[in-house]
Amino acid sequence: MSSSKLKKNSAQTPTITRASTSIAGKLSAWASTSNDGEDATGSLPATTETISMKQLVAEQAKQRAGLKEDVSHLIQESLKPLGSFQARLVATETIAGENFERLTTAEATIKALQAQNQTLMDHVDDIENRSRRSNLRIVNIPEGSENGKDPVKFIAELLVECVGPDVFTEPPELERAHRSLATKPKDGKPARPFVGSPLRFYPDLSSALARKRAEYNGVKQALYKKGVRFRLMHPARLVVTFEAQTFTFDSPEEAQEFYKRRVAKE
Repeated sequence: MSSSKLKKNSAQTPTITRASTSIAGKLSAWASTSNDGEDATGSLPATTETISMKQLVAEQAKQRAGLKEDVSHLIQESLKPLGSFQARLVATETIAGENFERLTTAEATIKALQAQNQTLMDHVDDIENRSRRSNLRIVNIPEGSENGKDPVKFIAELLVECVGPDVFTEPPELERAHRSLATKPKDGKPARPFVGSPLRFYPDLSSALARKRAEYNGVKQALYKKGVRFRLMHPARLVVTFEAQTFTFDSPEEAQEFYKRRVAKE
């Protein structure tokens, strides 16, 4: 009985094996079909996504290229006036440099001309004063004293009368004589000289030299109050004798500085 059961069991075992094989085949086929479906359905979305990304990248690249081109165009358009301004600036700097050089040259020329002009003025003034060194300016001669006489003869006789025969034994020879160039006062107005006033003799100087000599008046008065000896030499130099020493000054400023430093402290 047991052997019959074994036979039955052994006979049933291959049947189960064949069924299992059949099921396994079906499962394998189903799995294969499933895998094929997955590959097909899976690859299609991946491909679509890849194409969309490529299009997006391409569109972005195209936009960037267009934007870059637009920006480059704008930059070029902006640089055009800048280039013009730069050229004008360079031209302006060049002109300014040339003008500066010309101005420097002109200033040097002006200084040289000013120095030459001052030298010429000094020479002319010196020549004028040298030509006047033999002249005398006489003041306080009453108006109309000539009484129609020749001014040269009148002044010659006046000099003999004023200084006496000890100086002039005879009327001196004069080249010319005339009144100063000024308007004759009207009747009833004060005359240029006063009647009865003593005559005074001065060297005949140019107006420019007279002004230069007059600039020493302030320091001369200060020296006089201090009892300091001085004299004004031709053309306009002040000579001061102080403490047994002699000092010569060519300008009032130098003389004033000497007075403040040496004389005023005494």
